[in-house]
Amino acid sequence: MKAGKPNAAQPTPAQCAAVRADLPGLDGNDLSASRSFELRSHLADCAACGEVAASYRALRRTLAEIHEVPVAPPAGLLDQLLTTAANPGLAERAAVVGRGAVSGSRPRVMAAGVGVGAVAAGGLGLLAWRAMRSRRAVV
Repeated sequence: MKAGKPNAAQPTPAQCAAVRADLPGLDGNDLSASRSFELRSHLADCAACGEVAASYRALRRTLAEIHEVPVAPPAGLLDQLLTTAANPGLAERAAVVGRGAVSGSRPRVMAAGVGVGAVAAGGLGLLAWRAMRSRRAVV
């Protein structure tokens, strides 16, 4: 409560919470005229909410300033990327082969891997079955 208004009622925490929820839209003209008036009236009586409103205004100004800053890539970035793409190292070549097999862009490699896995699993299964069968015959 500000010092010049002795008759003003102290805002409740619920009122402050409702006001703070709408503060981001106050300066952006996102609220109705009546809601803007309610918020401004509350801010005139509540110093804590006034501080929060001031921080929103400062944030809005900072974001507007950042938006105006031009951004350029570092000098030589394009040349470096083109050189790297033209002469890939061992790690880049290995990553491309692995990525192709996993992503499905090389269906023959993937089909061969599945086929080899199926044959190996079948062979292990057959060996396990024969071992179990021979144990039963002995017992």
